[in-house]
Amino acid sequence: MKIFDFDIKKGIYSFEFNELNTENHSHPVVEIINAINGTFSLQSNGQINENLVFAIVDANTEHKVISNNCSVKILMIESHNSHLSDFLASEGIAFQNGVFVKTKFPEKNELLTKLNIFTKTRDLKTPTDKRIIESIKFIEENELEYKNLISGLTSKVFLSDSRLSHLFKEHIGISIKKYLVWNKLRQAINLYLNDNTNLTEVSLQSGFFDQAHMTNSFKNVLGVSPSKAYNSRILQS
Repeated sequence: MKIFDFDIKKGIYSFEFNELNTENHSHPVVEIINAINGTFSLQSNGQINENLVFAIVDANTEHKVISNNCSVKILMIESHNSHLSDFLASEGIAFQNGVFVKTKFPEKNELLTKLNIFTKTRDLKTPTDKRIIESIKFIEENELEYKNLISGLTSKVFLSDSRLSHLFKEHIGISIKKYLVWNKLRQAINLYLNDNTNLTEVSLQSGFFDQAHMTNSFKNVLGVSPSKAYNSRILQS
């Protein structure tokens, strides 16, 4: 696997796989899958789309990717406001049950060029509600387990537990508990890519109980094991 970008601050993550075969999973990012050669399959909502050259999977949509003998480039984007969805709509991208798929797509390179420029010039990660902005900042800056995290958050934003939970899911699309796991995974991946640290040390430093706990979370969110995905620490230029 080649890693082209892993920017937690902007919420932009870009990778290339010679082959990619995932388990069923979902994540709080929009995922763009581009076949470099050959075709791949995408399974979601009980339906299998085959012979694909391009697909976009909306955030928090369960799916499975099968790309045997097909190199794919993956772009993941954290989108917590309407900028990305507005851009995709303006380009004629319409999701059906959370996915957009193409077996032929001559315009894909043009779209990807526009998308690359767009993601570099827009803030896609910042929510519109200041209380959710403060909540995310608190989660990212404090290494707390869920129970202590919730009490800290409610005091920070002056909302009840239930109201904060509802508002958070409304803006981010997942529960606070699931976002906490996502945050730990991002931190773990970032540590592994940039520090001379093994997976066991990374899992503990990122707040997981042990490597097995991180591996299970990794599979649930990204569909593959961390040892299979991150067999390279090298960021490609």
